[in-house]
Amino acid sequence: MAQDLAASPLSKTLLALRGYGARSFRAGSGTLPERMQRFGFTKLDEDPDRELVFGLAGRFWRPAGDLRPISDRKAFLAFAEDGCVKAAWNLRIEAVDDGASDLTTETRIAFFGAAARRKFRIYWTLVRPFSGTLRRSLLRGIAQRAATS
Repeated sequence: MAQDLAASPLSKTLLALRGYGARSFRAGSGTLPERMQRFGFTKLDEDPDRELVFGLAGRFWRPAGDLRPISDRKAFLAFAEDGCVKAAWNLRIEAVDDGASDLTTETRIAFFGAAARRKFRIYWTLVRPFSGTLRRSLLRGIAQRAATS
């Protein structure tokens, strides 16, 4: 997948507002996992031609997410720092019939402590609409590229 997270003006704006700064404006090159890593994600798993799973940990409600370094899947699974959350995010392709597929994305969150849960809920209430817009933009871009290939 060669889709760039900062391909559209709206995506660039949302990523810049989130605190990704210049990383959101850098010309995209490389694979989707390489691009996700530029934004602080760690590739946790890959089932070629079917699914990619990325992880991130920190205090997302703070500037730039107060991210914690996660080196690999094992470190992500072991992460449980009080006051933080960790998130796993995927892109999954499922064949539905001849020549057609569904492309979906899902996020799962683990909270470490009551304060982290409360702060994340407030954060997510504010961020959710923008996150949805960014994901729809990403999925739309991938669909457009697939239709022209």
